[in-house]
Parts: sequence; structure tokens; C-alpha cells
Amino acid sequence: MKKAKKIFAWLHLWVGLTVGLIFSIAAATGAILVFEDELDPLLYPSLYYAQSNNDAYQLPLSIDSLYNLALQYAKGAAINSLVIREKTNHQEAVLIQTRGDRLTRHLFSINPYTGKLQQDIKGKQHLFTFSEELHRQLLMGKTGKVITGICCLSYLVILITGLFLWWPKNSKILRQRLKIKWDAKFKRVNWDLHAVAGFYSLPILFLIAFTGLTWSYKWFNNGIFFIFDGKGPQKELIHSGENKSQQKGSLEQIYSQTQRLLPYSSDVTLYFPEDAINLVRVSKEQHHASIANVVDQLFFDRNTGELVKKELYATRSKGMKVRRLIFPIHTGSLYGLPTKLLAFLSCLIGTSLPITGFIIWLKRKNKKKNSKIKKQVHNHYEIVN
Repeated sequence: MKKAKKIFAWLHLWVGLTVGLIFSIAAATGAILVFEDELDPLLYPSLYYAQSNNDAYQLPLSIDSLYNLALQYAKGAAINSLVIREKTNHQEAVLIQTRGDRLTRHLFSINPYTGKLQQDIKGKQHLFTFSEELHRQLLMGKTGKVITGICCLSYLVILITGLFLWWPKNSKILRQRLKIKWDAKFKRVNWDLHAVAGFYSLPILFLIAFTGLTWSYKWFNNGIFFIFDGKGPQKELIHSGENKSQQKGSLEQIYSQTQRLLPYSSDVTLYFPEDAINLVRVSKEQHHASIANVVDQLFFDRNTGELVKKELYATRSKGMKVRRLIFPIHTGSLYGLPTKLLAFLSCLIGTSLPITGFIIWLKRKNKKKNSKIKKQVHNHYEIVN
């Protein structure tokens, strides 16, 4: 048992020192991203709300007109998506995103009544886009993705070994390890912040790190489908039929059909795939569902506006439904505000754990160093006398 504890302590220490800084960055940016949906409209209101329209009887522009305006405002960049927000008490702006990587693509909004450009912001200037890039790839592209993947695996080792080291020998020690002794000296408080707070946040941090492997490793992502479907993810080619000339008002027709086929209230997002120029993929999330990320998708012929294929959540395989759960589990959005708060607090603790752990190691190292110096001085004194 002592040998196992020694091995676990060594792993916990040196793996933690190796990836601690990276995990602090990932946890801190993760905490920022937890409340993206709530904070983004507050920080960038022009991306969400249209400026007041004095003419109460003015009708919004057609989707086709808004798309053509988006092409003009994009200045040569290809359009990746166009979001038409659900009707609320506010006049909603139409949000457009151009193609490209996270930091170089543009986010801009158009007033749906006047067609005026309201705000244009690059990904690197947008707090949550920048945070996501830092969180996933450390601003280092594919190299950063490899590093964060290794960090995810390493952190699972840290959490498992940490639980083993935390495990108390008796009930007296258990009581000590379940609460932080705030009135103690700094050394004890720091240890409690590491051990006690680490214990309470461990289940959430483990889920976050474990689900994070989905975006780092194909074998993990594919494994979800093999476990629940008995086969890997199936990619079906969707054909839009003949290459016909685009009809006037095809996007407006697509939007109208979407609202008819999926009549619940939610944002409608039109995607324009780069590898299928004649297709439009429409996505709509069921906010009334008991869990997050329940999404229905429709595929339309871009030229004619005709429906090509339905991919409704209810008809998806078990593997796909489980895969859909990964994102809300990872971000804490699974059951709304309660799980978001748990994820947020756990991420804050996760940010602090490498710091408190480093302080523990540093103090022990200095203690050993001072003890060695004292012993050398004592031995020298005995020799002299």
C-alpha cells in the first residue's frame, strides 16, 4: 500500500507540475465560456438587437435580401452561417459569420428592417471566440490541439491519483478533509484549498476532462458510436439534385418551410457548406426539451428551396444522441443554470488547483532544503568543537 501511495504521489506531483499551467488556462477559459449565452448579448448588444425602428409598420427585409447584403459587407469573404433569431420583445438583429478559422473570421450583424450594418468584429476581438481558441488550441493551431489533448488525458491521471492520496485512514481524518479550516495559518488553508476544494470539484472536473477527449481524439469520438450503435459514425452524402439556376426568393422559401416543419420557437441558423455549394443546412434547437443541445436539422436545395432531407433529433441513433450530450455535459449547460453554476465553480477551483499544488510543493522543497542546510551547519559545528 505504501509503495502504491508513493507511486501515486510521484505521478500526481510531476504530471501536475508538467501540465498544471496548461490546465489552469483551460479551466479559466472554460469558466468564461460557461456563461457565453448569457453574457454575449450584454457585451455585444449590437450583434443581437436591432437599433430602434421609428416606422412601426415597416416589414423586415427578405432572407435573400439580407444574404445579398451580407455578401457585400463580407467584402469578398464567403458566408458560413446566417442566424435569424426567434421573435421576442426586442427587434432582433440578423447575425452572420464568415468562413475561416476562429480568430480570422468575422461576426457581423445587420438590421433586418433597414439593412444597415450594425457591428463587425473579428474573431480575435470577440471575447468568447478568443477564449474558445485559447481553450481548445492555446492559440497554437494543430500543435495546441495536440497539447490540450495530452493535457486532458494527464488531468484524468491527476484527478484519480489525487483522490487516492486524499482518501482518509479513519473517520477523524475524514472530518478534517471535508472542510476548510479558514482560521488556520496560510500553509493549512492552502492545503485545504487544494485537497478539500479539489475533492468536492473532482466529479465535475473529471466529467469535463473526460468529455473533452471527444474533440481531441477521433478514437474517443468514434468509440461513442461503436459502443451505442455497434458501428462508427455514418456519413451520408446528401445530393441536391440537378445543378439548376437559383430561383428568386429560395432562401425565404427555405426559412418558411423550416418554420412550418419545425413550428416551435427558436433561432433558425442557415449554414452554407463549403463542400456542398448547392445545399443549405438549417439547424434549430428545441429549447423546450428537458436537456440542452436537442437539435433538428433540415437540408434544402439552395437553388430551388426544395427540401432534400430531414435529420430530426427523434430519429437519430443512440450513438448520435449520446454524442449530442457530450457538449452540454462538457460546458455545464445540460440542465441550464444549476449545472452551469456547478461547472463554473468547478472550473474556478480547477484554475486554482495547480497554483495551490505548486505552493505545497515549493514549501516542502524549501523545508527540505533548509533542513539539509541546518544539518550541514550542525555537522560542521561538531567537527570544529
